[in-house]
Order: sequence, then C-alpha cells, then structure tokens
Amino acid sequence: MGREAIEDGGEFELPGGPDAVLLLHGLTGSTFELVPVARRLQRAGLRCLAPLLAGHGGRTEDLVGVPWTEWVGKARRDLARLEGARRTFVVGCSTGALVGCVLAHDQPARVDGLVLLAPALELAPQGRLGAVLARLPFTRNVIVPKRGGADVSDPEMRRRNPCMDGVPLAAIGELAALERHVDRQLPGIAAPALVVHGAKDHTVTLAGARRLARRIGSGPAEVVVLPKSWHLVGIDVERDRCADEAARFLEALPMPGRRSPRAARTRTR
Repeated sequence: MGREAIEDGGEFELPGGPDAVLLLHGLTGSTFELVPVARRLQRAGLRCLAPLLAGHGGRTEDLVGVPWTEWVGKARRDLARLEGARRTFVVGCSTGALVGCVLAHDQPARVDGLVLLAPALELAPQGRLGAVLARLPFTRNVIVPKRGGADVSDPEMRRRNPCMDGVPLAAIGELAALERHVDRQLPGIAAPALVVHGAKDHTVTLAGARRLARRIGSGPAEVVVLPKSWHLVGIDVERDRCADEAARFLEALPMPGRRSPRAARTRTR
C-alpha cells in the first residue's frame, strides 16, 4: 500500500504474520492518527487493520446522532474480520482506546492485549462543559469549530491530519456516556494493557489515564508519559517513541498458556 493511500485518513490494512492488531482512532479523527504505530507494528511482524469508527469518514454533520454503541458495534464487526489470527491486539487512540476497552471486556477471548493512547476516560474542562451542553435540546446539535486544529504540537502533522474541522456537542455527550460505561467495566477487563499519554494533552486528562491504569482488572497497567506530546501521541513529536513503546509491550506479552510477571510503573522521558 502506497504512502498516499495509507495517510489519507481512510481505512487501511497492512499484511503481517500470525498475530493481528485492530487500530481504532479517536472522535472526529481518522486512521491518520495511527499510521506511525501501524507501520512500526508491521515491521514487528503484525498484521494491522485500521478501520473508521461509525459516523466518520465524511462530513462532520454525519456524526450528529450516532450513539456510542454504534462506535462499539462497528469496531466489534471489524474485530471479527481478524478472526483466525493467533493472537489479536487492540491499539486505540482517545475514544478508540475506550472502544477497545469495551471490546476487551465483552469479548475477552478475542483481545489478547491493549495499547491505550491518551485514553479519553476523563475530558479536560472544556470537554466536560461540552458534555453538559449536549444534554440541552437547544445546543445538542451545535458543532463547535476546531479553530486551532487537532491537539498535536507538531505543526506539520497538524497540517496534514485529515480530521473533521469541528466537534458536534452531541458526539461529546455520547463520549461522556461511553466514559461512564467503560469506568464501570474496567475491573472486569482481563487483557494486559499499556497506557501512553502526552504530558501536555489539552483534550483529556492524565489523571483519567492513571485512573484507568489503576482500575483495569489486569492492572495496575504500565503508564508511559511522553513529556513533549499533546493529545495525539501517535503522530506528535514523540511518535517514534510512542510506536516503539507499543511494539515493545506487545512483543513482550506471553503466548497463550504462559504467564509473565506484572509490574506497575509510570515513566516520563
């Protein structure tokens, strides 16, 4: 697959060996957010499938009215496309990380490991305000423009990122509902997880990521904090480090039937 085809924000698939990865992007985003991670995992021998979440890939208006259950439902169908893989992992960014958690909870036999990039368990204050406004009938369908572009410090990546140019308040309300659902499910998730978060994230909180790492049933999960990165750690200035951490974690997971010691730690580099 050529560079242009994989970086246009649409669905892509990279061939690999017996293990497979489902890569899930964030709210109003696209698969572009996950390209460096996917390329690194392919070099490690993994087959990579990066689909679009329900309501994405078209106009911002198309996302209005799409419930979070459809994000999960489509991801579940995409996970089924990897049936037959020896092991299947999920790498999710932001909202995609929460969707991955639901898959791991609901289908534990199908998800052997999670890499959660800036998981959106707790929105930053402006996002929490948007969730409140989403409950009001006269503001629910409002689309808030992204005047500053995507939450990524690398100006070239911000320019190239084919994300939506606005955020529907209704979609923020759905994300808030998904957050509550995942928070309840966390203790029941058995898949081992790695959390990678940007220290300068303006969209979701590091406190929420650490809460997820503490509460997840397989945890406490390792948390890696990238000191220079904003929200989209997969494409920001430390994207190579992010991709390497994902590959390191997945490569170290034991094959089914074997066990490895768990150690919780937070690293900032």
